[in-house]
Amino acid sequence: MSYEMPKADLGDIVLFYAHEGATPVPAIVSVTASRTLTLWAIAGELGGVVKPSVHHLTDPGVNEFPDWKRYGYWEHKAKDPSMSILSEKVSLLEKKVSTVAPKKA
Repeated sequence: MSYEMPKADLGDIVLFYAHEGATPVPAIVSVTASRTLTLWAIAGELGGVVKPSVHHLTDPGVNEFPDWKRYGYWEHKAKDPSMSILSEKVSLLEKKVSTVAPKKA
């Protein structure tokens, strides 16, 4: 079975690791490819740095081709649980309102 990179879309904010064990920094996805991303990693007073050919942390190819490690790694940032709770509550409220509100012709 071949490896499939987790889905990331243009403009998503992900975490970028410069190397194994590095502290992650937020990065914006600027280019997506089948197995890598190009990221704009936020870098303090420099503003940002373009990071091409970044593989996901789970990509097994990084062990097969160790040279890929020099480009760093990415992963999705943890979701804010309060946002999913809020989204769920809004969805339930919309359903209730649609059953109570009179239908307009």
